[in-house]
Amino acid sequence: MSKFLIFILICCFLQNVKAQTTNKVYPQNYFGAPMDIPLLLAGNFGELRSNHFHAGIDIKTQGVTGKNVIASAKGYVSRIKVQQGGYGKIVYIDHPNGYTTTYAHLNKFSKKIDAFVKKEQYHQESFFINYYPDSGLIPVIKGERIGFSGNTGGSGGPHLHFEIRDTKSEHALNALLFGLPIKDNIKPTIKGVRIYPLDANSTVNNRPAPVYFPTQKTGATYGLVSTPIVSNKIGFGIETADYLNGSFNRCGVYNIKLLVDEKLIFEQQTEEVPFDESRYLNSHTDYEFKKKKSKWIHKSYIEPNNKLSIYKTTDQNGVLTFKNSGIHKIKYVTTDAYGNSSTLNFNITSTSNFNLIKKPIHKNFVKKMEYHLPNEYNAEGFLIQLPDGALYNDIDFKYTASPHPKKRWSDVHKVHSDYTPIHKPAEIFIKCNFPSSIPSNKLLAIRKTSKGRIKTHVGEFAVGYYSFKTKYFGEFYIYHDTVPPKIIPLNISNGKNIATQSKFDFKISDNLAGIKNFNCYIDGKWVLMEYDYKKARITHYKHNVISKGKHELKLVVQDKIGNESLYKCSFYN
Repeated sequence: MSKFLIFILICCFLQNVKAQTTNKVYPQNYFGAPMDIPLLLAGNFGELRSNHFHAGIDIKTQGVTGKNVIASAKGYVSRIKVQQGGYGKIVYIDHPNGYTTTYAHLNKFSKKIDAFVKKEQYHQESFFINYYPDSGLIPVIKGERIGFSGNTGGSGGPHLHFEIRDTKSEHALNALLFGLPIKDNIKPTIKGVRIYPLDANSTVNNRPAPVYFPTQKTGATYGLVSTPIVSNKIGFGIETADYLNGSFNRCGVYNIKLLVDEKLIFEQQTEEVPFDESRYLNSHTDYEFKKKKSKWIHKSYIEPNNKLSIYKTTDQNGVLTFKNSGIHKIKYVTTDAYGNSSTLNFNITSTSNFNLIKKPIHKNFVKKMEYHLPNEYNAEGFLIQLPDGALYNDIDFKYTASPHPKKRWSDVHKVHSDYTPIHKPAEIFIKCNFPSSIPSNKLLAIRKTSKGRIKTHVGEFAVGYYSFKTKYFGEFYIYHDTVPPKIIPLNISNGKNIATQSKFDFKISDNLAGIKNFNCYIDGKWVLMEYDYKKARITHYKHNVISKGKHELKLVVQDKIGNESLYKCSFYN
């Protein structure tokens, strides 16, 4: 083989290696703005949210609903969904270049799309739908109006949630990498560092517990107010956030690097987050610290059952071991999607001379649970089963039981702590004793959080035990729900003439289990009711389905445990 050929082969190999380590190239200027107003963001891709990474960008709509939402590129509507929570009303558009865009929390669809939506809702006899139109049935062009911005679903205020996804994998991608007309020349902020002792023989400031260190800014860089002292196995975490031009909303950073003594130890990058990975955020962040102090901490070490793919570089999974005395240089660099970066520099002192204050064994400790195994704990009148992979790390499981201070149908079972997250559902069995006047199918589990909030879980009763699944630890007991939902007519009543009204609506509510479904019939035929669960209101817009004359209305509302309410009236149109 000639030297020239060998040279060419080496060059090709090096080029391939380079291609594998560089960021992907995304099309620029292919996708236009999804709204015809300035794009100011209330949230960005990868921002830390409850139980998930934010999968898109949140575009402000000037505090109101009803702004035009337009297709960012040509394509066809591939999916339309209407749901109570989550995205609310959402449109998915597939594009010829292999990407899908989504437009969520809409108030209304465009007339063209709404015609298909209503047809499907009447076909399914349900307000809630998950509709996949045939390919090409609803084509759209770039800039075509597809709906109006709103506040539906799990939205916390009027805005448009916009995503760009890989059509084939359905993975959400960082929309800020596609050249959208969004300005950002603001560097991320760094508010603090939390340092973690990672085994029983490790300390931070001579204590076997994590310590938070606030930052102070000097010139262009950040430092710490004090110098941490550490020993043995240590992990770091950083509180950092980004802000974009024209907005005061906290957003997520794109890239975080941790260097120790000038060596890159850890790097994360929120470029792509598969939806089936998103709940691992509860391991990536300091779950307990967020619950107690409302501070989002990015951990720079990886727990054993954290399977996120956002990590680019890790040395020993980010876990550092300091066994000798010395001074070490720590450097954090946080960067946003536009390349603006901030740096935190500080020293730590490692020591081998310390007085370890061992954590006492918790009085309610009952067993060790290992993350990679199925786990079970059985006590009198109680059983919990966790599948393998339900925990992110090993835990010292704690449990107590006590009689309920009021008359309820089981003991109160304090199951570990809701400051510890669960990834996969655990199944809990609780022995209960309830009056014969209460049907067993009206039982439900009550969960009380550490902040005193009440949540419900619906399961089933068999052989003296009520069983249910949950992704949370906490305090549990069994009660019942025999109270049907409430129905309050707002602008319709028996004998009323509603000919001059464009709509009629009701308030609906439920005391415990929550609303499951509702169905309205006029002269025995199902009619569409729109549901705004934030306002607890269902509304029928009279879109030419009610003829003139006298009519009979029947509304049936059901909660999640099967309690049902019925409202009937006659009206004139």
